[in-house]
Amino acid sequence: MKKLQGNTIAKLCAWAVLLAAAFGTGIFGVWAVLSFGSVADDSWQGSSRYYSAVDNRQRELVVGIRLSQQLERLERQMEEGTASPLAYADAEALREERAQVEERFSRQNTWFRFRVLTDNGQTLLGTNLNDNEAMIRAVQNVHYFSFELWDGDIYENAYYYDPETGEGYSDPPTAGLSPETEAEPLQLVLEYGVPEKIDDSIQDEFSQIWRMWNMDRAAFDQYLTGFLSLGALTLLALVWVLWTAGRGAGTEGAVTTWQERIFFDLYAAVVIAAEVCLVACFIWTAERLYWGAANVYSIMNRDFNAFYKLGVMGAGAFFAAGVGCAALLLRTLAVRLKAGCLGKTTLLCRVVTWMVRTIHDFVHFLPFTWKIVLGFGAYVIVTFFLVMEGVYNGAFMFMYLCLQLTLALFLAWWAYGYYRLRQGTKTIAGGDLEYQIDTRRMPYDLRLQAEDLNNISAGLSAAVDEKMKSERFKAELITNVSHDLKTPLTSIINYVNLLKSTDQTDPKAAEYIEVLDRKSLRLKKLTEDLVEASKASTGVLSVVREKIGMSQLIDQALGEWEEKLNDRKLALVTNLPEGETWVYADGRHLWRVIDNLLSNCSKYAMEGTRVYLDLERGKGQVALSVKNVSREPLNVPAERLMERFVRGEESRSTEGSGLGLSIARSLTELQGGSFDLAVDGDLFKAIVILPQAN
Repeated sequence: MKKLQGNTIAKLCAWAVLLAAAFGTGIFGVWAVLSFGSVADDSWQGSSRYYSAVDNRQRELVVGIRLSQQLERLERQMEEGTASPLAYADAEALREERAQVEERFSRQNTWFRFRVLTDNGQTLLGTNLNDNEAMIRAVQNVHYFSFELWDGDIYENAYYYDPETGEGYSDPPTAGLSPETEAEPLQLVLEYGVPEKIDDSIQDEFSQIWRMWNMDRAAFDQYLTGFLSLGALTLLALVWVLWTAGRGAGTEGAVTTWQERIFFDLYAAVVIAAEVCLVACFIWTAERLYWGAANVYSIMNRDFNAFYKLGVMGAGAFFAAGVGCAALLLRTLAVRLKAGCLGKTTLLCRVVTWMVRTIHDFVHFLPFTWKIVLGFGAYVIVTFFLVMEGVYNGAFMFMYLCLQLTLALFLAWWAYGYYRLRQGTKTIAGGDLEYQIDTRRMPYDLRLQAEDLNNISAGLSAAVDEKMKSERFKAELITNVSHDLKTPLTSIINYVNLLKSTDQTDPKAAEYIEVLDRKSLRLKKLTEDLVEASKASTGVLSVVREKIGMSQLIDQALGEWEEKLNDRKLALVTNLPEGETWVYADGRHLWRVIDNLLSNCSKYAMEGTRVYLDLERGKGQVALSVKNVSREPLNVPAERLMERFVRGEESRSTEGSGLGLSIARSLTELQGGSFDLAVDGDLFKAIVILPQAN
């Protein structure tokens, strides 16, 4: 496709197809417009051509009646001997003209039907209807025209018109004559029309109009199809031209030509001016063709057909030239956009860019508060001026509306930048320290704030990485040290067990062996807790979650710890719901959590008190709470109690390692639950929440 895109022959072919298709589109478009009137009219007698032909016939008939009256008056004068010497020649000329009119209006030569009556409708002066043929039956739509006949002169609507001189008079020629010579005008009514159903048996303008009406209706679909098809081809060729614009063979980027060296606004002004001229010529030609086609004399004139076809071709040429100019403008615009030089090659854009850059640099040096104050002050002054002038001048009111629209767009841009800044802040605050706010096309002050946040994010990310590295180092250190302690500790325990199996005569030696045994076991437990705490905090423990009965697990744990709790005089109070309570957890880790909580009670609870164990379920969760009264004052916050190596008894006189609660919380979180502590005075409460299983 890239080779085809840069092929010169393909580009020339695309331009040829574009201009040819545009030429055809213009021709078919003009034909479709000219024939649309026939399609829009339900009957051929509703067209403008028909009304023009009927009006011409009506005027011609009235002129014929006038000629007949003049001939009668001239013949009377000849009989009376008062006629001029040239009256005989005039009478012959009038007879020839009347004969021509009678021939044109004879029933055999035209579809036009008429009859002339006096205003009372009783006297018939002339008609081309058959005997006993009614006008209403011969013609579906009957037209009426009333006029006055003054001794051979005709007055229409009390207005005299002389067709020979083309002059009109407000008063009839008899005005000003003596009363003896004045005559009353003859009031006449002309009824006329054309049958709706005609054929080609009589060749006149009406048969031509009827034939053209049928031809237009039959050809309109073809004209419209041709217009739409060639229009689509024109658009496709234009798309191809724009797609291949600026692409050369063997080049990657956009290739500019001499057109792109011209400033775009000047280029566009020249092309648009040419486009306006071409559009005006196209409209003028189409209008001339339309009104010419509506003229009945043009229809009957054979020379007009040649002019009509030539005019249609000319309109198509104007349309193709207009499309070509528009394509040139769009092509250079596409090349400039592909090359990224539209702003650089636009004179107005260069001037505006320079002004904006100058104002932009000046505003950047101002403090943020002064920017707001000065901007608001300028807005108030300009708005007041535009409103005051806009009362008398619509251009200023339009400028005021443009200012409001510009301000709305600026505020929307600023609000969108602020929204991006807020979303980025939330993302960073949520823990994604690697996130960087996109500062492109962001307002200057917001961009500075976003860059500062990005720098803070980078610093925090580095600090967190350092902290994570330190945590990993400590976890690895604990794991390695614990592993290194296991081997000698195992040997110590084994040798202590061997000493215990021997008979010792010295009571002190037996006591020392007992101390060694107790301390070595405690050291072993501490080492195991260290390893487990390290693995739990780093999340390297494997978790297999499954459906587990919580009540059954608690009963097993109580069975193991009940004796130890009784030895410490601790009364156990349980509140378990009826039926089994199922949770979605890892049984091995959950057992360790419950075991650590009961171990914590046995070590730190006050003797003679009660230990409460409650199990609740609901809303898709199961909550296990363990409450007891501390033996020593709890002067440590609840969050600190869950840290490693922290015990509520600061004297550290007990056997606890300070890792039980930390391990319990880590194991609970690994199973998708939560672990919380609550301290109220000496009351200690641990809450384990896990997802409920169905």
